[in-house]
Amino acid sequence: MKNILVLLMLSVLFVQCKKDGEDSTSNLINLTASMSAKIDGAAWSAITRVTTLQSGTFIITGTGSINGNNVMAITVFGQTAATYTLDPGTSQLGFAANFTPKVGASTDSIYTAYQGTVVLSSVDLANKKISGTYNFKMRLTDMVTEINVTEGAFSNLSYTE
Repeated sequence: MKNILVLLMLSVLFVQCKKDGEDSTSNLINLTASMSAKIDGAAWSAITRVTTLQSGTFIITGTGSINGNNVMAITVFGQTAATYTLDPGTSQLGFAANFTPKVGASTDSIYTAYQGTVVLSSVDLANKKISGTYNFKMRLTDMVTEINVTEGAFSNLSYTE
């Protein structure tokens, strides 16, 4: 399963690359990038990260390894340094996020954020890099089982368009 996930992530990376040569290999393979958080108090970090900017929206995906492969996906509905809030009670929908604890599990095991914030603290459009923080509460589709994602941070993530 790990090999399939690695191949999938690599294929996504290559599909997202521009054919005209504007994105150099050094921008796509960024050894200084990081993505981490605490999930219900347990440390989590992404082993691989793929970030894209599409139609003014950042899509940040990190694959980690807690009890097998897992994926954190954050979609930020904006491309400027700002605080993006998710609070359906006030109709603020600045981002969406999902966490899949184990790749290949049923869709009933995907957590979805229902409240929180994502802060894009640095957006470098010239060098195509972003940094920021995130914290949110997530629920399974049963609307009962919850997890808290705290101390989330991503730094120096390279992105493609």
